[in-house]
Amino acid sequence: MYSSSVVFKVWFAILICGLLSGPISAEQSPASVSIHANENRTPAGELKDGILTLHLELTSGNWYPEADDGPSMQIEAFAEEGKAPQVPGPLIRVPQGTEIRVSFHNALAATAIIHGMHQHPGDAKDVLQVPPGETREVHFLAGEPGTYQYYASAGGPTTRPRPFREDSQLSGAFIVDPPGSVPHDRVFVLGVWRGETAPTLSKDVAVINGKSWPYTERLSYSAGEEVHWRMLNASDVNHPMHLHGSYYRVESMGDGERDRMFPTDDQRTVFTQLLPPGSSMTTSWTAVPGRWIFHCHLMAHEAPSRTVAVALSPDPEMIHEHGQNHMAGLVLGITVPGERPHVVAHGSARKLRLLVRERPAVNGVAAGFGYQLEESHRLSPASVSLPGPTLVLERGRPVEITVVNQLNEPTSVHWHGMELESYYDGVAGWGMRGHYLTPTIAPGQSFCARFTPPRSGTFIYHTHLDDEIQLAGGLYGAMVVVDPGAKFDSDSEQLFVISGWGGRRSFDSQIPISGLLNGSPQPTALHWQVGKSYRVRFINISSAIIGSLSVTGTDGPVQWRACAKDGADLPASQAVLQDAKLTIAPGETYDFEYKPNQPGPLKMEFKALAVPVDLTQSIEVE
Repeated sequence: MYSSSVVFKVWFAILICGLLSGPISAEQSPASVSIHANENRTPAGELKDGILTLHLELTSGNWYPEADDGPSMQIEAFAEEGKAPQVPGPLIRVPQGTEIRVSFHNALAATAIIHGMHQHPGDAKDVLQVPPGETREVHFLAGEPGTYQYYASAGGPTTRPRPFREDSQLSGAFIVDPPGSVPHDRVFVLGVWRGETAPTLSKDVAVINGKSWPYTERLSYSAGEEVHWRMLNASDVNHPMHLHGSYYRVESMGDGERDRMFPTDDQRTVFTQLLPPGSSMTTSWTAVPGRWIFHCHLMAHEAPSRTVAVALSPDPEMIHEHGQNHMAGLVLGITVPGERPHVVAHGSARKLRLLVRERPAVNGVAAGFGYQLEESHRLSPASVSLPGPTLVLERGRPVEITVVNQLNEPTSVHWHGMELESYYDGVAGWGMRGHYLTPTIAPGQSFCARFTPPRSGTFIYHTHLDDEIQLAGGLYGAMVVVDPGAKFDSDSEQLFVISGWGGRRSFDSQIPISGLLNGSPQPTALHWQVGKSYRVRFINISSAIIGSLSVTGTDGPVQWRACAKDGADLPASQAVLQDAKLTIAPGETYDFEYKPNQPGPLKMEFKALAVPVDLTQSIEVE
């Protein structure tokens, strides 16, 4: 709970910002219009005799991304004629072959340019312009089955080329179903309103179907139920979407104009999937008992400082917590009653202690936090490291990891990609066992996480509390699960952990965000051997750095064989030799096999897409 003084300061800042800048208000005036959150359950318009008739209006009103009686922002939104405006816009959903007749009335002050309102697959340049105060109509046949979207820009600033300010929520889902099918999925539209950006603090308000966690819809499923989602990114920024507790299958990916359906044998099984601006994906997964979350792995889109109250606040430190789990924004809460089936286990439980400690400056990186691993009264490494020590676990062997918090602030640890009971998943205040919620680990306290890794692969462990400070400060590490009886050979199994440091700090200073590779901005050269096979494991656990990674030799890109994504083996059609290039986002891991066939220098380079981060790893093949 916030103190009364903090609440007063928050509301005072809201009121002042509203008076000065207009887009935010402490309370709704009697004459204003409220914008409703759209759960995308009911299609808009009238569908009769194979014809959809729909009348839409572009208007403005007060939007409540958090509580319905909380602070509001004045934005622009779509409304179905005679109904309240919605964020996202009204759902358009029709069977293939439907004739669509849509009119748009523009009640805004600027000309609206409407995208995506045509047959699909289509041409992104096929747009409709509606001047202020006028109405325009379009008629077309619904195209191929798939997940599409429509959106409008109405005079606000744009990138990629999406609006991101007052007209950023002028978007909606456009679904075309196969003839005769009965929809049994849910549709979720991701949106972001972005204000002026400070040097190290993005002021994003991120929503799913018009609401920000913890006010997003709470989802409930039965154990074993097949869950089907359509996820649309209607914003101008990337979203790596991460599911806790189990994998999900990516059945299709779309770019707004085309939706590529993957044959069953080509569908990837992932726990994180990157959704670029304007894209979509259809997914399915089997509900497993527990309390889980599904969220964007960019800190700017799931951090507690990203709220309406903070978005325009001159003092972002005023609001620090947002409930027990320290999250806001692009987060969905999922409850599946029952007990998770036990993993077939062998051997006695391995007992480890993970010490969470202050970390001194290292490799030119400012002081922060870090981990040490203790087993049989021996510490590894000898001092707190960056990143944390690699946890090497065995598939099928139980492990008990006691996290000991030696910081002066609470923390938690999430076992990223691990299939385990939600109580041990590390989401404080949300995971549950019986009537017990997953606790925060208070200073001087400990928490024992118990699980049995069910599969081999490359995973991550990291803080899941106050991530803007703790993750950027160094609380993360690699977690590798090997087959029973196998050993982890650090010479032939090469780990590369991409991370970042800087950003908001608890001591109220701001450090420019920088990139790190294995804890260093300038990693030392590696030496590999000709003819030796290497398993190359990549992990991106940065707070916000999405980038392209490549390995080149004197003749250009080398060839490697793709093996796994997020710890899950790739389909045979994708586990092939290919150029050593990939895009990797926070929360993703990739495994490749590479065998150098000639001596000479190699250059591994990671270049961020949106921030000035360029990391180089030199490798000498001998």
